[in-house]
Amino acid sequence: MAIPFFKILPGVLKAVGRILGIDVVKQAGEALGQATLSPQEEVAIQTALLEHEVTMRQLSIDEMKTAMAESLAMIASPDKWVSRARPTGLYIFYLITAAIAIGMLAGVKIDPAAVLTILSPLGGVGGLYVYKRTQEKVNGNGNGD
Repeated sequence: MAIPFFKILPGVLKAVGRILGIDVVKQAGEALGQATLSPQEEVAIQTALLEHEVTMRQLSIDEMKTAMAESLAMIASPDKWVSRARPTGLYIFYLITAAIAIGMLAGVKIDPAAVLTILSPLGGVGGLYVYKRTQEKVNGNGNGD
């Protein structure tokens, strides 16, 4: 079972208030720490939090289904400007960005200048592609003019 949120919140607020020197936050933590809930109220709050979590997961699943349906509709579109493949350069940019993020999370020391040197041209190409693609759609003529 998850750690009860309301049991750790007072301590977190007190610590944040102490570190940042914000008395109001520290006082709020102390007030919450002194508040007592009946076991029935605690169960009701935990139940409400679990229901909220389930609802949020369902919304996330619904959003993913919508995005997938939109992507499939674009792929199946007879309009060549809608159905054409996305640029490989953007996919490479995404892959390299993910690899750098994973490396940094794993503790690999990466030179910031190298990151900018690698990602800037790819990001620029991706930005230009998005701009030109938008212009194609706005103008409706397919050549971006």
